[in-house]
Amino acid sequence: MSPQPTLATTTTPATRPNPSYFQTAPVSQETIQRTEILLHLYAYQHTQGKPNANQTVIVDPKLPACFGALAANDWTIYDGTCTNANLVAHAQGLHIGAGMTKENWFTCFNMVFVDRRFMGSSFKVMGDFRGNEGEWAIVGGTGEFAYAQGVITFNKTWSAQANVRELHVRALCLSFSKAAETPCSRTPRQSSVTKIGPWGKISGEFLDVSTTPQRLECVTIRHGAVIDSLAFSFVDQAGGQHNVGPWGGPCGDNKDTIELAPSEIVTEVSGTIGVFGEANVKYNALTSLTITTNVRTYGPFGEPQCTRFSVPVQDNSNIVGFFVCARKCVEALGVYVCPPV
Repeated sequence: MSPQPTLATTTTPATRPNPSYFQTAPVSQETIQRTEILLHLYAYQHTQGKPNANQTVIVDPKLPACFGALAANDWTIYDGTCTNANLVAHAQGLHIGAGMTKENWFTCFNMVFVDRRFMGSSFKVMGDFRGNEGEWAIVGGTGEFAYAQGVITFNKTWSAQANVRELHVRALCLSFSKAAETPCSRTPRQSSVTKIGPWGKISGEFLDVSTTPQRLECVTIRHGAVIDSLAFSFVDQAGGQHNVGPWGGPCGDNKDTIELAPSEIVTEVSGTIGVFGEANVKYNALTSLTITTNVRTYGPFGEPQCTRFSVPVQDNSNIVGFFVCARKCVEALGVYVCPPV
């Protein structure tokens, strides 16, 4: 009798444990919010050799497209075509000759927003442009446009100094609710917001927030020779919004409001402390204030003089709120610092 053939057996290895750097968690539909973004903008392309050129040729454009002609661009994007149109964003990237038999250009760029509403957010865009109209794909985004997917339809027009493309942006963006922001944490995130300060002479009324802040959204400063009053809004750790102040007096010839973009955080508060005299009465006072974020510096507000102070934060921490001593003006200032999320 012929021997029976031996059947090979396969052993499925046991599931290996996850490494420490890897975590996962399910996300339900209830925790995801979908937002459709619709924008109507105009992109200005000033080619090399023209006034205000915002495009530089890296490889000779006289070469056939199959040799890979290349140009770097920093196109400016406005909300209109009139002379008082507002600068909204920059299209920073490349376009490359990509055709073997006829002229065609492949483009990839970041549309980085610089206006106050969307400052620091961006779209990641790629596609080709040949002729006077077409479409580009939005393949990602950051800040308020995180997880973006969509299309930019363009129509090329002309002006005396630039190639102008009218842009219609349509993108779908995702945002996660508070419950889903840290789904992979091994333990619930505990508050470790820290109070630092105050700086200045403590002689007026001590004023503080009623709940722990988590994110700073807006700051309003009234000032003249000194910082007369301070007001701000913040989101607490439960997601509630709070408006605080104004703390201080009603005077001050100037009023400035800083509205922080969703991806903008305060990384430093600095200023000066001195003495303010009025009607033969002297007051301790915060004489100037500067607020620095990861995007730009606001101020100085007031008149810098006398003793300087600075409150920088490190390791991606950020300043999320304030507390003060105040009477007719702000006399001393302290901050709340939140660690990185």
